[in-house]
Amino acid sequence: MSKGKKQLLTLIGLCLLLAAMVCAYIFVPKSEEDSEEDEVQTTNAVEVVNIDQDKVSEIQINSGEEDRDAIHLKKEGDTWKFAEDGSIPVNSEEVGKLIGNISPVKASQKIKAEDTGLADYELENPKESVSFVTTDGNTYSFYFGSSVPDNGGKYGLYGEDTQVYAFSETFCNSFDVTKNSLIEKDAIESIDSEYLTSMEVKNKGVSTFKAEVVSDDKKIDAYTNWIISKPYKKALAGSSTTDWTTLQDTFTDVSFDELVEYDSKDLKKYGLTEKNPVGEVHVTYFAVPEGYEMPQATEAPTDGSSRTTGQNNIDNKANLVPEKDRINKGYTLYFGNETEDGTGIYVRLKENHNVYKISSDTATSMLTVDAYTYMDHSVYSTLATDLDGYDVTIGKQTISVTRTAKEEKNEAGKETNIWTVNGKEVPEEKEEDFLTPYSKAYLLEFTSFAKNDVKPDSDEPVLKVVYHEKTRDVTVTYRPYDGTNFYRVDKDGMDYFLVDKLSVDAVIDAFKTLPDLVK
Repeated sequence: MSKGKKQLLTLIGLCLLLAAMVCAYIFVPKSEEDSEEDEVQTTNAVEVVNIDQDKVSEIQINSGEEDRDAIHLKKEGDTWKFAEDGSIPVNSEEVGKLIGNISPVKASQKIKAEDTGLADYELENPKESVSFVTTDGNTYSFYFGSSVPDNGGKYGLYGEDTQVYAFSETFCNSFDVTKNSLIEKDAIESIDSEYLTSMEVKNKGVSTFKAEVVSDDKKIDAYTNWIISKPYKKALAGSSTTDWTTLQDTFTDVSFDELVEYDSKDLKKYGLTEKNPVGEVHVTYFAVPEGYEMPQATEAPTDGSSRTTGQNNIDNKANLVPEKDRINKGYTLYFGNETEDGTGIYVRLKENHNVYKISSDTATSMLTVDAYTYMDHSVYSTLATDLDGYDVTIGKQTISVTRTAKEEKNEAGKETNIWTVNGKEVPEEKEEDFLTPYSKAYLLEFTSFAKNDVKPDSDEPVLKVVYHEKTRDVTVTYRPYDGTNFYRVDKDGMDYFLVDKLSVDAVIDAFKTLPDLVK
C-alpha cells in the first residue's frame, strides 16, 4: 500500500473516533450523581417563606459553638431586650440586621434528596439554628448544616420539613453574631474642639501630659489661653500650629472597636482596676444651652510670618463663654493590658465595667503625647505693637524702648505709634529699621532640650529682654550653654530648652544698633 493511502485511512479513522465520542456524550444516560449535581447548579432561587419583619417579637440563635453563648431576644413594646437579663442594653440597629432579609427568605437552591440522607448535609442533628417568633403566634425556624461548595452559604432545613435547601452566604452570615455584638456599646460623644477645656494623660499613675485652658492672668503666650502644665514644673504655651489641631482630634473623636466583656467582674485580668490602670486619659469640655447666643470674639492680629498668631485663642470658646453659661462635661478612659491577639489594648470608661478593645495605634497616640512636640516653639511671640515697651540688657548695656499709640491713624487706617529709645523719639522715617531687631528676636525658636549635665563656662546672661505687656512683664534670658551651637533660654523660670547660638548673636548685634537710630 502506498504511503498516501495509509495517511488517508488514518485520517478517516480519527474522524470516526471523534464522531463516536460526540454520540456517547449526547445519548449515553448520565449517572444519578451527575444528574443531581447538574440540577443543584441550575435550579433557580426559590422562596422558602415570607416573614413579616414588623411582627417579629422574639429571636433565638444557636451558633453550635461551645464557646459562644446562645442568644435569646424578646421585644417589649419598641425595645429589644435579652430574655435572660433585660437590664443589658440592646443595639436595635444590629437586631434590625438580623431580620433584614427574612421578607422573604430565599434559598439559592432546592435540592432533591430522595436517595440522600440528611446526614450527608450534616442536617441529621443540626447544632446551628435560628428561630423567629411573631406576634400572631407563629414560629419560623431554620437549621444549618455543612457549607455549600463553590457558591458559599450552607445547606439547611426550614421548620420540620426534610426538604434540603442551599441558603445563601448573605443569609447565613447575618446570624453569625455574638451576644456582645448585639449589646449597645458605650459611646464618647464627638466633641467640638472649640469647647475643649483640658486634656490629661497619665501613665502608671503619673501625669505625663496635661494641657488646659486658663484665664488671661495665667496664660504663657499672649495670644493663647492653652497652656501645657505637665510634665514640667513650669508651664509651657500651647502651640498655634496644625500640630495642636491634630492633638485635639486625638481626644475629641474616640470610638471603641469591639465589646470584650459587659460589666466585667474581674477587671484585674485586663489591667483595668481603678486604682492601678496601665494608662488613663481625662478630657473635659462643655456645651451651651440650646439657642445660646455666642459672644463675639476679637480677631487676633497677624504678624506676617508663617505662624498663625493667636489662633487658639480665637478658636476656643472657653475664652468667650462665662462659666455660669457652660454645661460642663468630660470623660475618663482607662487603658489596660494588650489583648491576647496582640492587635489592641483593653479599655473601659471610668463610670462602668464594660471592657472594650481599641487598636494599638490609637492607644499609643493617646498615651504617648510629648509636651515638646505640641508646645509653642517660639521663644516669645507677642507683636511689638501690642507691647508698652521692652528693655534689653547686653552685658552692662541697657536699652529701654517705649511705645505710645497716636490718636490719629495713617492713610491705611491703621494705628500709628511713637517709639522711643532711651527716652529719645525714633524718627518716623527710621521706624522700619527700628523694628528690625525686634523682628529678629520674634522669630527665635526653641530647637532642642537642655541637658543638665552640660556645664557652661559662665552663667552670666549674654542677652536679657524684659517685655512690658499691658498686665504683666515677661523676662527672657539667654545664657551660655555649650559655647558652640546653643544658648540656654530661661523664660520666666522655664529654662528647659535651647536656641540656636548664631541666631541669638545676630539678635544681639541688631539690638546694639538701636541707640544709633536716635542720635
